[in-house]
Order: sequence, then C-alpha cells, then structure tokens
Amino acid sequence: MASNILVKDLMSTNVHVFRNESTAQEIVSTMSKYNVDYVIVVQSAKPTGIITMRDVIVRMVEQGLDPKVVIARAIYTNPLVTIEENATVEEAAKLMKDWKIKHLPVTRDGRITGMITYLDIAFAVPELLPEMKELYRPSK
Repeated sequence: MASNILVKDLMSTNVHVFRNESTAQEIVSTMSKYNVDYVIVVQSAKPTGIITMRDVIVRMVEQGLDPKVVIARAIYTNPLVTIEENATVEEAAKLMKDWKIKHLPVTRDGRITGMITYLDIAFAVPELLPEMKELYRPSK
C-alpha cells in the first residue's frame, strides 16, 4: 500500500523559509508564532539547510550565543537531505530511517515544495510504523 502513496499526497506545503543571513531571533520568533519546530534555509531559492528546535537549543542556547547576531547559516543542519515530491512514502521512510531524521524537505526541480515528517508517515501508513518508531527513540 505504501508504494502507491506519493510524498506529495502527505506533505505539508506550509513551510517557512529563511535566507542564510537571517538572524536566529527572526527564525525563533517565526517558529514560536506559527508553532512549528523547523524552518528551511535557502540561498538563491535552493535549500541549503534545516533548522529545528533542537538545533536552536544545542547550537545556540547551550553555547550562550546572542540570537540577535547568530545567523541561520551558523546553526542549520547541512548537508540537507531532501526527497522529490513524486517519490513514494516508502522511499521517504527509508531515507528518514537511513539518515536518522524526522523532517524531510520535499522538492520539485531542486526547490522546496513541502515537508514530510515521520509522524505524517506513521499516522497515514501504519505498516511503516516500525521504521518510524526507530526515529522516535531517544539516542543513547
């Protein structure tokens, strides 16, 4: 069944995008305002990284850095793993499991069109739940 479901059928299209030079303060304000736990960073309309709340905590807050001067490029995760929107959910689940990531940016012709998360897959395709559960377990 999962082989018949495409990533574009499950992805969220409401993705917040920032430039490499955007400040962490701008990013965190947007994350808070829209209650999202990730944003995508782009340069010349091409995705270059992702910033999750964990990135903000580990790379900025724990280091005691000032969010007014820290820029996106300093705290994002890179390389960015993406998937084409016409890929299957099964392919997305495998990619997420292999890379141990919970958020997978979706692209068309190299440009961001959406985001699919491990929860999107787990709820929509229960037979893939065992693979998605591995992403939920805390690391040792």
